[in-house]
Order: sequence, then C-alpha cells, then structure tokens
Amino acid sequence: MTDVFDSLINELQPKPKAIKSAVDIEPTEVMDDPDQLRLSLRDKVFRIVGGVEEELGEGPLKIVVVKAASISRIYYENEYINGETKPPTCWSSNANSGVPAKEVPQDKRQSTACFNCPQDIKGSGQGVSRACRFQQRIAVMLANEEGVLQPDQAYHLPLPATSVFGKDQKKMGLQTYARLIDAQGALLSSIMTEISFDKSSDIPKLCFRPFRVLEEEEIVLVKKVQSDPYTKTLVTSIPKLYVDNNLDMDDVFDVVEGEGVYVKDA
Repeated sequence: MTDVFDSLINELQPKPKAIKSAVDIEPTEVMDDPDQLRLSLRDKVFRIVGGVEEELGEGPLKIVVVKAASISRIYYENEYINGETKPPTCWSSNANSGVPAKEVPQDKRQSTACFNCPQDIKGSGQGVSRACRFQQRIAVMLANEEGVLQPDQAYHLPLPATSVFGKDQKKMGLQTYARLIDAQGALLSSIMTEISFDKSSDIPKLCFRPFRVLEEEEIVLVKKVQSDPYTKTLVTSIPKLYVDNNLDMDDVFDVVEGEGVYVKDA
C-alpha cells in the first residue's frame, strides 16, 4: 500500500467511528430544484452549477462524502443534446432491486425487471455499451486547496459508472476506495478525500484517494450538514435531470456480484 495509506492507517488507530448516518438511501422523488447545487465533471473540469456557474479547475479537488445513495440505473430514450435538460425515461432507484422505480410512469417502463430489459443488453447503447447506465449519487462538502473544510454547504455529485466501479488501487473508483476505508474501521465521512480526473481516460472518470483524517471540530460541521434535510434531497431526489456529459458517457462496466450497494455509511 502507498505511504498515504500507511500514514492514514496509523492516524486512524486511536480514532473511533465518529460519525454514524444512514445513507444507504434510494433516490425516490422526481423533482426539479433549480437551487440544488451540484458538481459538474463536464470536459474534465470541476464546476459548481445551479444558479451562477463557478469553475473550480481541473483539480485535484478535496471533498468529504457526507451522504450516498444506492447505486441506481437510469435510461434516456433520446440521444443526448449538449446543454439540454430533460427527465429520464425510466430508472431504477436501486440497482440491486432490479425493478423500475415506482415513480416511473407505466407507459415509460422499459421492462418489468432490469435483468430482462432490452436496454440492459450490450449494444443497446452506442457501440458495445448498454443504453441503461449505472450511476451513484453522493453529497459532498468541499475544502480549499490547503484542505480547510468549507462549512455549512453540501453539493450533489452524480457519479457515472466509470467513477463508481474499477478495482485498480492506483486509480480507485468510489466502491474500491470505500472498501479500503471501511477495512480500517473508519467511516468515509471521517476522511477528507482527494478526487482527480484519470488523465488516461477519454471521458470524465474520477479517482479517489485519502488526504487526511478529519479533526473533531470538523466532524461537528459534517454532522450538522448531514442532518440538514436539504442534504438528504441531494441524494434522494431524481431531478428533471440535467443530462450532463459526465452522466451521458458510454459505460461498458458490468456490476460485479456483491458490488451493488456498498457505501452504506458515509
């Protein structure tokens, strides 16, 4: 393991699981919230969008994951048009459940179950990809370049499959990274995480690595943001989704058995 992880493990030894929050949450409500702040990955540049757009640069970016939804699936019937906003045609709130969400209109459901859905067949999307894509919605707090946590605000970060899966420990997706943190007896929300774009990828793909363990006073701030009802909506609402490049890229990943919903506690 890298020196970063070695030092992290040593630092975690005396620290208890300081934060407990139920975050294995399914996105359920369909809503259009123009005030919902999110991080865009478009063109491999971090941006805050929702209201006035603010460019944060190419990263790396330091964050704290405060909530996470179950891995979900989402399908758009029509081809992506740059800058267009539209609701998904069909979706599953929990990839492990394998059925369309109850909020999906009957005439829009592509199948009664995901396993026999025509949109889940390789080649149903562009190239060998599947038309119905995996994603995971997380809520994060931001820190500045020096790693100083910015209080009292959470942002929605929608992760495409390329940023969720993948077992390369040098370029960890969220699931692999969360498992490594959990193996040390820590919660993801007790760690400041550094995210960066995989420079070898043609599409916006995030890599996760630890930056440092949070101090007790920072944990107080994180708990405050976690308990805010607005933070929950960041991972439970499925808006009339902005179809962003980072969600519309062709995903060629399959869900490995047992990887479906791992991040149960941030």
